[in-house]
Amino acid sequence: SGQERGQRGCEHYDRGCLLKVTPSMDSSLTSFRQAPCCDKLYTCRLCHDNNEDHQLDRFKVKEVQCINCEKIQHAQQTCEECSTLFGEYYCDICHLFDKDKKQYHCENCGI
Repeated sequence: SGQERGQRGCEHYDRGCLLKVTPSMDSSLTSFRQAPCCDKLYTCRLCHDNNEDHQLDRFKVKEVQCINCEKIQHAQQTCEECSTLFGEYYCDICHLFDKDKKQYHCENCGI
């Protein structure tokens, strides 16, 4: 993912965590285009998609890794170990973490 320890974000987003991309456990996936994911850490779904041959479903992100203490934990706004703020704005539905409230990405969260 090219992420250095302690570096905030990427060219797309300013955030204090990496998304943990885990293999899909959904047995209903029958399309070859919906390949199981790769069990890697990426700063954002766009960085993931630019480096893999499949797309990240951000709605299925369940865990993140703090860029400061490296603890892997449930996706949330603040690190449970060291209190690093992962994103000033956070949506628990689509797992967007960012500093600016520029995007309108999710009908239900209103961010």
